[in-house]
Amino acid sequence: MIPVEMGEPSLRQQKYEETTNSQCLANNLDLLTEHQDQAKIQEVAAKLRMARRYNSKVKPRKFHPGDLVWRMNSNARKVEGKFSANWEGPFRVLTDESKGAYRLQQLSGTPVPRTWNVTHLKFYYS
Repeated sequence: MIPVEMGEPSLRQQKYEETTNSQCLANNLDLLTEHQDQAKIQEVAAKLRMARRYNSKVKPRKFHPGDLVWRMNSNARKVEGKFSANWEGPFRVLTDESKGAYRLQQLSGTPVPRTWNVTHLKFYYS
């Protein structure tokens, strides 16, 4: 109770019954798991809507063996400065590994030592 209710009774204080209050609290406790489940369902639905919206603008890239690609030059800015080339190549796709990883080879036939992710590659149009 707040100090104002001590001197002058309020509607909340007049309608208070201990038995009904304890019964309502028990009912609310029983419904708690149901409310939590509803909140989880709404959360999952919101995440799916967000993912669908985000992925609607994604343009998937898939390379096939024999395609010519540019490779991102990650060392260029560190060594040569900001006017250096951002892409190097062209390279030929040798094999498609799993989950967007590709093994490359130079046009001379020399294989590139490690795999490259699809985010660091783009098509070479000649």
